[in-house]
Amino acid sequence: MERVAPDAAVKAAGDAPGRLQLSLPQLAYSYSLSYLLPNDGIPVVQDKHRLLCEEMGPARCQLLALERGVGTDRGGEALLKMRVATAEARRFQILLDHDVAEAGGRTENAKIATEEVSKQIVDTEARIRQRELLVARLTEALRTRAGTPPQLVAAERSVTEAQEELDRARSWLGELKGRVAMSDFEIRYGAIAPSATAQGLGVRLGEAVQGSGAVFLMGLDALLSLLIYLLPWLMLLALPVLAMRALRKQRESAGQG
Repeated sequence: MERVAPDAAVKAAGDAPGRLQLSLPQLAYSYSLSYLLPNDGIPVVQDKHRLLCEEMGPARCQLLALERGVGTDRGGEALLKMRVATAEARRFQILLDHDVAEAGGRTENAKIATEEVSKQIVDTEARIRQRELLVARLTEALRTRAGTPPQLVAAERSVTEAQEELDRARSWLGELKGRVAMSDFEIRYGAIAPSATAQGLGVRLGEAVQGSGAVFLMGLDALLSLLIYLLPWLMLLALPVLAMRALRKQRESAGQG
């Protein structure tokens, strides 16, 4: 019996017409990054990240949204949303981290989410092929006028509906492939809260003055309340004194007379 070499067997199996073809999964990536920075460094770093995206060009990076806190309650918040070419997403994240570190900030949170869209792409491509065949068959029927007038009217209506479904399927397929080719980036910026030891002398003095003023007002309030309660008793005690003084004045006047 003739023996077949292992390499030859593998090659023969690979050349078989019914062999399975393996394909890589189609993955859509979403990056969620959160950075903490000194309050005055947030707009600077956000602008650096925006310029980095603009320098890459719209084919490799697209700016979707930019928000920056306005007012005292949101002054330490900012948001940036971008879409970056998947092949360069990891390198792009490293550059973002580098800009933050240079500004004295740090990474608070970093998440990478993936979604496999292989099945959706395959199903959408199959639906597109089916609709293309249907549109071609109905169009051919209309061109040759094969059928009764009601059948032709129904065929024309079916062509319109099938073409609309075909356009929607092609649009959805383009969106799916776009999600695979471009990764979403959501970047949030927050302010680093100052520590107690980093507070200035002026801040501590201001707090001391506020505390002293509060104690003074509390003492003044207690004193006024006490006087209000004692005032009727003081007036009652003053009546005998006033009567004695009036009587003494009368006696002195009578003695002089």
